Parts: sequence; C-alpha cells; structure tokens
Amino acid sequence: MINILSDFQTGGYEVITVNTAVGFTSTEIRPTSGFFKGMTCQAVFCTLETDDIRFTLDGTTPSSTVGHLLKSGESLTIANANDIANFKCIKVTTNASLKVTYKF
Repeated sequence: MINILSDFQTGGYEVITVNTAVGFTSTEIRPTSGFFKGMTCQAVFCTLETDDIRFTLDGTTPSSTVGHLLKSGESLTIANANDIANFKCIKVTTNASLKVTYKF
C-alpha cells in the first residue's frame, strides 16, 4: 500500500472557503515560483472541518445534491494530476473550510 503522505514532498498548503463551486488554486497545483516552480502537483491531502461538501473529479460542477459527499471531519486524498486539476467542490448547507496540502 502506498502512503501518499510520505511518498511525495510537501510543496504547499492553503485553506479554501467552500461556498460556490470552487477548485484547487492553479498556482498551488503548478507553482510559478519557489522550489517546485514549473512542477505539477501529484497528490493532495485534504481535511474538511466545518460543514459537508460535495465534489467531482471530472470537471463537472457539483451541487448541494450532486457529487461525492465529504462530511465534516473526514479527509480526502487525491493522487492523480488530472483529477486534481478537475476537482470542484461546493458547500452542502453552509460555508465549509477545506484545508489542503499539495504534494510533489
């Protein structure tokens, strides 16, 4: 089994306020400066701490009833550059706080 947290180097971190449909920040996925400049993120580790969200990995826009459900207190690991680029999420009821670590 691959441990995604140890197989890649941590390259960035952000907190995303999830209200309307939003994805990961493009300059976090592909940094324009610093040690990982020009590289593409290979994995993300996320924790959700305030409310539930729904998400998709194919670029379609989720809604409060459409998409995979991630509940407050759960975590999510995505280990595919295409899925990371196409990730979108939206709040279910109230704004949510998604904490994201980018791995290279």
